[in-house]
Amino acid sequence: MNEALLTLGFALVTASILALSAVAFTLQYAVTNVANVSHGEILTVGAYAAYLVHQRTGSAVAAAIGAALAGGFAALAMHSAVIGPFIRFGATPTIIFIATLGMSFVIQNTLVIFFGAANVAYTLDPGAPMHLGPFLLTPLDLQIIASAIAITFVLYLIISRTKFGKALRAVSQNRELARVTGINATRVAAATFFLAGLIAGYAGFILAESVGSFNPYFGFSFFLITLTAAVAGGLGKAFGTMIGAVLVGIILEFAGGYISASYNLAFAFALLAIVILVRPRGLFTNARRTVFE
Repeated sequence: MNEALLTLGFALVTASILALSAVAFTLQYAVTNVANVSHGEILTVGAYAAYLVHQRTGSAVAAAIGAALAGGFAALAMHSAVIGPFIRFGATPTIIFIATLGMSFVIQNTLVIFFGAANVAYTLDPGAPMHLGPFLLTPLDLQIIASAIAITFVLYLIISRTKFGKALRAVSQNRELARVTGINATRVAAATFFLAGLIAGYAGFILAESVGSFNPYFGFSFFLITLTAAVAGGLGKAFGTMIGAVLVGIILEFAGGYISASYNLAFAFALLAIVILVRPRGLFTNARRTVFE
């Protein structure tokens, strides 16, 4: 029983990171109806930006800000240079999907050119593990969980209480109707990508902190798990995705702890296949397509 509770504590950390990555991905999908396969590279860019900032400043806070900004501008560049123009030219989601896959490989190889393919690591001290109820967590783990909760709360306020959030939901539900009512769908999509990139860049930083080391390919591997969480919660539905991410994170952590962490991708694909077969719209969604679920 004690071992199960310890594993659950680790799972909460994994689920926190996964929730941030998955909700960023699903926000992008909500305003474009396109699965951005290069989403994982936003995490990688954020991780490397944090690495560079931390090397120069020694500040974890500055590294986190640098990661978020790098992720935001990387996501905005993806939308402005590839996804947005393809949508305006009338390309099908399948064609744009393939284009984002190509963009993923371009970013990976660009990072290899500048940083090499070897693993790098932060020199941040996670602190001594301490008992918090039945859980054994480090101060770094607590910061990751707390920051994920805070970001989720801020995102909730943005989506539910602001004019931008209302426009985002309108574009998510019906892009053409939103245009007719005077909403600049392209501008809303670009702003949403920037917001999603901020979240994903920060997620890349805390993921690299949690794992311990990373390379130009680590974000792509995590994207496959992110996709599983997003599909489980419902593509394009931010709050359903968060719940899906928590469940997937807990399941994968227990599977890795009791079987082997090397099979996490296999477990993720198995979960993805089951969800698609049983509830292709997601476990927590109904027939309506709205980001506010």
